[in-house]
Amino acid sequence: MREAQTSISLGGVDVPRDTIIQVAISVLHLDMEAWGPDANEFRPDRLANGAAAACKPAHMYMSFGYGPRLCTRQNLAMAELKVVLVRLLSKFSFSVSPGYQHSPVFRLTIEPESGMPLVVTRLA
Repeated sequence: MREAQTSISLGGVDVPRDTIIQVAISVLHLDMEAWGPDANEFRPDRLANGAAAACKPAHMYMSFGYGPRLCTRQNLAMAELKVVLVRLLSKFSFSVSPGYQHSPVFRLTIEPESGMPLVVTRLA
């Protein structure tokens, strides 16, 4: 949530000074003007070269917030995630179950409506 410091117009909507504005991050992550015509498709490879190459403007990708409200533990979270992934991927192989049907829903975040069943195989 942000407070308008001055009266402004956003997309043709007049926003008076001191108005609290809240935009759902999930809506920003599906904006076709920023992400392209396939914004609603699950394509994690679009971030392979970073958010700046994936969308215009780059600040539309807000997994950890943006600006002065950026998550202070973002770097620690990413380092921990890499350690966990390396440990898991060195011992197991993961693939999506053949019966999985892609059906994202909007809750607090975008998530699979019925979960995401995986086939886990222990590596030799």
